Amino acid sequence: MALSKSGNYFISKTSVVLRKTASPKGTALNHLIFGDWLRWRGETKGAWQKVRCRGNEGWIKTSEFNNQRILEINFVDIGQGDGAHIVTPEDKVIVIDAGKTENMFRFLSWRYNLHNRKVAGVDGVKASDSGARKPFNIEQAVISHPDLDHYYGFRNLFAHPKLKFGTVFHNGIVERPVSKAEKNSVKGKKNIKYFSDLGLAVKGDNGKFYLLDVVNSNKAMRDLVKAHPKTSKKYLSTMRAAVDNPANKGLKFKALSANDKHLPGFDGTGQVTIDILGPVTEKVTHGGKNHQALRKIGNEGVTKNGHSVVFQLKIGKLKVMLGGDLNTESEDYLLRHYCGINEDTSHLESVVYELRAKGDDLTEDEKGELQVAESSLAAIVSKGRQTFQVDVAKACHHGSHHFSETFLKAINAIAVVISSGDAEAYSHPRPDALGAFGKYGRGHRPLLFSTEIARSTREFTPVFKFYERIKKFEADLKSAQSKREKARLQKEIEQEKSRNVAVYGMITLRTDGDTVIIAQKIEEPSGKDRKWDIQELAFNNARGEFEYKDRTKSH
Repeated sequence: MALSKSGNYFISKTSVVLRKTASPKGTALNHLIFGDWLRWRGETKGAWQKVRCRGNEGWIKTSEFNNQRILEINFVDIGQGDGAHIVTPEDKVIVIDAGKTENMFRFLSWRYNLHNRKVAGVDGVKASDSGARKPFNIEQAVISHPDLDHYYGFRNLFAHPKLKFGTVFHNGIVERPVSKAEKNSVKGKKNIKYFSDLGLAVKGDNGKFYLLDVVNSNKAMRDLVKAHPKTSKKYLSTMRAAVDNPANKGLKFKALSANDKHLPGFDGTGQVTIDILGPVTEKVTHGGKNHQALRKIGNEGVTKNGHSVVFQLKIGKLKVMLGGDLNTESEDYLLRHYCGINEDTSHLESVVYELRAKGDDLTEDEKGELQVAESSLAAIVSKGRQTFQVDVAKACHHGSHHFSETFLKAINAIAVVISSGDAEAYSHPRPDALGAFGKYGRGHRPLLFSTEIARSTREFTPVFKFYERIKKFEADLKSAQSKREKARLQKEIEQEKSRNVAVYGMITLRTDGDTVIIAQKIEEPSGKDRKWDIQELAFNNARGEFEYKDRTKSH
């Protein structure tokens, strides 16, 4: 590998220590992990190379890095809610959900140094100025479903002049104002009604109601935003922020469904494939026209959550499931669709639970009923794994108790990542969810990760150290002699906040499709040579699947 000072290089080993001198006994400067980006500084000493990585200059061995970018999935600690940042081997950036606060913005600000990025037209920067650049490009943003703790964090991102978005994908469900006159226009009609503020719902031939007002196209979304310029609906105001930002010239909106098969650009021709498993639409005829509609599977919350965008990402031998807030009703629905069954798995689970609770006091008929139900569930699991089985899964709905055990068995993941926060009223992750993730996970030691558990205190940690830093900044601001100095200090504290959000609590997955690590930052490391807690997955060729690389079983 011929090295260049302007080249992009990446750590190729699971764990590497950056040292002050070209020696294995050199003072540790930092702990680097698989996939970390670095620059070569032009110096070589035998088997060692001088590099800059994670803000430090030091020495690593030539064998510890290469020029191959890998897949990186960062489950950002955005507090209560979901937020994932993906960088593909082709250096494409995808953001899936952004929580409801500014934490995703702070993460991206830290990751891409937005505070110091000079963008033409922003903060007085001219296109002719030295170092002036274009807004940072995020090719794809995905809003899994219209719940505040998944989409509202995009409002700051969409409006920021230093960020540019290409396409905003969503599940087609858009909350909008519904007037009294509109509701009265369908009053008394049995086959059509307004489904809360999600639009019209019509009854299909099967007697089920379907959400008709699915916003599929770019034009439909823009027309809806334009029709309600002053609405208090936060979802539409978030979309308006994207439309109104001049940096987003050429921005497109698109609803996703299983009919699309793949996320655009990830159809299997590149290293990464992203299949779309949900939402599942159905053809409904209304007004002499065919519509691709979403079935009403419960109340407003259950329906919009249940029809979350669900991805299955594939790279090499690895599969990862990324979904929104699936619930029991939607998991029943997805298993019906993909397994070709006519009965809800949650009903079968209830039958088994109630009959087993009787112990030995079962009649012969009940024994037969139990056997049939158990056999049916086993068949569903076997069939379901053909579609849903993955190695790593993001837990749906932050570890809520609304899930199907059969669906978890079908997923059969080695590792589950839970995104949850302190400031919520649901006690996520729920104790029964944690138990079920472990019980129905694959292998002898299924792995559970949680952004909330990975951070032992609230987002700005350590609290007392951070408080001391804030007080010092306040004192420095008061004594600053110029506006320029105050601006510099203000930028510095914002960078400190962004770094705190970015570092603690985030779960990062790094893989080339063969080597797989899942890591989290240690809040109080014992030394600069061990800042990360790293778990590895290894592919077992004999079994044809990944398994946890258990360090307790190593010889």
